[in-house]
Amino acid sequence: MGQPSRDPLAGAGVRTLLRREESYAVHVIVYVAENPGASSSRIAEDLEFPPAFLAKVLARLSKAGYVESRPGRAGGVRLVVDPADLSLLDVIQTVSGPVLMDTCQTRQRCATQQRKGFCSVNGMWVRTTLLVHEAFASVNMADLIDPPALERLRTELGGGGGGVPDGVRA
Repeated sequence: MGQPSRDPLAGAGVRTLLRREESYAVHVIVYVAENPGASSSRIAEDLEFPPAFLAKVLARLSKAGYVESRPGRAGGVRLVVDPADLSLLDVIQTVSGPVLMDTCQTRQRCATQQRKGFCSVNGMWVRTTLLVHEAFASVNMADLIDPPALERLRTELGGGGGGVPDGVRA
């Protein structure tokens, strides 16, 4: 018998807007900024992520140039970009591609438009997608990181030392 889930909503029929890999990517960016050089096994353990799934997320973040992973004693996972240069939307779309509310937005004319000549539902999906993009783009990843860890990271990246820039919580 496995351990009982610590998540009170697990198995309760809850559907999240974000995919699991998108949520993991956001948590990994924050964790790695606050814990530079942590091993992937430590990240998986601390964040309670399946190691194999975490490896896939790390590979995508690495390919995007957000993190690097080095083997060995002095290795581990490190953030290689200033998180102030990343929005929540950037991270989500890096992992999963464009965020759209419905697949009808990918078509020149959806089935309803072809049948009726117009589709009021499609317009609503477009407006909703734009609102979600605006909300996600307004979240700066640096705002999610503890200020002392953010300052250490910026020093390590070569841009630190001057305090917390405007727009970043202190």
